Amino acid sequence: MGRKLTSLVCAVALAAAAGCGETDEEQAREVAQDYVEASNARNFQAVCDLYSEQFIEELEATDCPAFVKENSSGADSELSLVDVRVSDETATADIDVVSEGGGPIRVGLRLERNPDDEWEIVGLQ
Repeated sequence: MGRKLTSLVCAVALAAAAGCGETDEEQAREVAQDYVEASNARNFQAVCDLYSEQFIEELEATDCPAFVKENSSGADSELSLVDVRVSDETATADIDVVSEGGGPIRVGLRLERNPDDEWEIVGLQ
């Protein structure tokens, strides 16, 4: 019985380490979707939690949530994820931003894997 339990624990640990079987595209898409949802909810801390430390430094944002809030569109806008493309250790996510009374504007997120093998946002296009 102990050997079966050990095998089960190892299998669960391996699945967790592999992103529960998710592909690179699924993992990157999940981060991009989290960004869209956090932005739509105006949860600026959650947006910043998806940014890499290097990206936050490049933005010179000593208070990242305040920076994101200040630089967010003044008009009500709604984001929606359109597409995610992965190439090796980088990914690009296309997002449509629709403001009240205007058509969609396409913006891009650049994502990379960090040393912990997790996707994070490293830039905007």
